[in-house]
Amino acid sequence: MRYLFSLIFFVMLALPSVSQIVVGNVDINKADSVRIIEVLIAEKLSRKSVNVFVDFGQKSNFRSGYLDNNSDNQRIIDPETKKEIRFTSASALLNFMEINNWEHYDTAVVRDKSEQSFYYYFRKRIK
Repeated sequence: MRYLFSLIFFVMLALPSVSQIVVGNVDINKADSVRIIEVLIAEKLSRKSVNVFVDFGQKSNFRSGYLDNNSDNQRIIDPETKKEIRFTSASALLNFMEINNWEHYDTAVVRDKSEQSFYYYFRKRIK
């Protein structure tokens, strides 16, 4: 019986686990209505991290200007500490999303006078 329990325990450890991705107060991994998300990465040359904003169809998105636009509702939050997760690069974000069961399928680049913005589009992998 002990061997059977040990076998089941190690099989459960080997299964891929999916953590939470919390944007504002919403766990987008568990939200059935969220299938596609748009992630804006605004890079600034003098920063050690990038600014990441997620639009999953919430009321205020980053294209709506600054009218009723709360950027805290667009940030990826660590569910344990309730603090924003900082990414050092776009690659760090892409790896984070892929590990958490989101598939990258398109990218758009917008160049402004002083900065570049990258829009990454992800779709939830169907299990």
